[in-house]
Amino acid sequence: CDHNENCCKAFKFQLKATPAVSQQLANFAGGSRFVWNKGLALNLDRLEQKAPLLWYQELNFWATLWKQYDECGFLRELPSQAIQQKLKDLEKAFKDAFDKNQPLKRIPVFKKKASATAFATHKVLR
Repeated sequence: CDHNENCCKAFKFQLKATPAVSQQLANFAGGSRFVWNKGLALNLDRLEQKAPLLWYQELNFWATLWKQYDECGFLRELPSQAIQQKLKDLEKAFKDAFDKNQPLKRIPVFKKKASATAFATHKVLR
């Protein structure tokens, strides 16, 4: 990049971590997958009922409620940015699916454990 251009660089890392850190990262990825699948299930039900979709703001509200339930208590351990990013990704996937300018895009699908071993966060994890 020269000085007149804005550059955006991305890096992909595979970490060599201790078993405890590996478990924590797997929990983060699993929690992110759970949030995607839960939000997707809500919106697929709404599509079936011909109700308006829930977008990021509404889904984020639901995610804060999910954290309060004992059966979803593991979400409290996730960085909130990872949950928010996953909900933004889901919103974009739905918008792309209904975008006439992107005819090859389809309605999002559920994430499986083997296919979702990554998550995004914009804060440093401690």
